Amino acid sequence: MATTRKPTKPKTSAQLKEQLETAKRRLKELEQRAYAEELTELIKATNIVADFAKIQAKVTDIKPIAILSAIGAAVGIKRLEVAQAEPKPRKPADPNKPRKPRAKKTAGK
Repeated sequence: MATTRKPTKPKTSAQLKEQLETAKRRLKELEQRAYAEELTELIKATNIVADFAKIQAKVTDIKPIAILSAIGAAVGIKRLEVAQAEPKPRKPADPNKPRKPRAKKTAGK
């Protein structure tokens, strides 16, 4: 016996625009991940890391984020935003829940 399905409604213009924006955002993230290794290798091959360390050693009062922003401005990158995310706080352990004992590792196995 075949079950009848309810026909799907066509998506509205607003829904399609929202879906397009999420697809663009995912594509941008995918491009960043795809070229991450190549960029890392290129940066390591240059003296950027050593130069950054020299600048950081000369001006110890300035945060590294400010140095990166200044480098971006000097290179000519417009609308560059450099920010450091706050560390995510860990959920505190439940004091009522007993701790699990860790298994002891045996030597030789």
